[in-house]
Amino acid sequence: MGKYIIEKTLNNNVLVANYYEKEVILVGKGISFGKKQGEEINTDLIEKVYLLESENDKNKYKQLLDGTNEQVFTIVLEVVNGIDKQLGGSVSEKTLISLTDHILFAIKRVKEGIHVHNPFLKETELLYPREYQIAEKAVKALNEKLNLQFIESEAGFIALHIHSAEVKHSLHDIHNIKEIIQKAIIIIEEGLEVNINKDSINYSRFVRHLHFAIQRVLADERIPDATNIEMLLKAQYPVCYNISVKIVKMMQTQLKKPVYQSELAYLTMHIQHFNNNL
Repeated sequence: MGKYIIEKTLNNNVLVANYYEKEVILVGKGISFGKKQGEEINTDLIEKVYLLESENDKNKYKQLLDGTNEQVFTIVLEVVNGIDKQLGGSVSEKTLISLTDHILFAIKRVKEGIHVHNPFLKETELLYPREYQIAEKAVKALNEKLNLQFIESEAGFIALHIHSAEVKHSLHDIHNIKEIIQKAIIIIEEGLEVNINKDSINYSRFVRHLHFAIQRVLADERIPDATNIEMLLKAQYPVCYNISVKIVKMMQTQLKKPVYQSELAYLTMHIQHFNNNL
């Protein structure tokens, strides 16, 4: 086994290390206690290794780390590692990044007093009870460690991330998902007359949202009506709303299944982020 050389300690239990010129995140109880940059880590203390192999993964993770208070980031990483333990070590590097990003964004929302209603909460709890229970524990830990007041909705959002990390699609479904995402991006770029940065956090969030939406369609899951917020968004962001309509029609054609009207509201909100932040 090669040597893990410390690049940065986040706290006693989490650090960033170099392993054969590759950046890794190491998690383990007391793994970095009393250690400094440049020192070697005792491999017996390592509980989990996240290898950030691709440049894309490294860049996205660096964006998250650089843009977040170190103490908050470390607590979030510990919570994600707790989720990984409950899943039997199945959290991948991709899931590490997406779940960390989601939680950090949720923390920002709740600190600003913004609480997002989750229309899929009951369905998520019924469809994915194990994932939901794990998510509830994660939310409780975040509330206690960061003195926050996440509402129950957040457990539903995190549960969907956990389910997405474990679910397996057929090759046909995977191809369909990728094609739908590509077509949706083209529709947005043409509608807003912009070039979307594929390395941006907003792009990652949109892709994950669309992925979840496709999963719901494939599973024939009916979601609660969102007429009030849909009408508000239609009036406030007509261009983004019309783009959402085009994407929903494309999804129906591609998947040969109905896409419920409620999806329009959530697509519109994500598309508006591209309109504001490019």
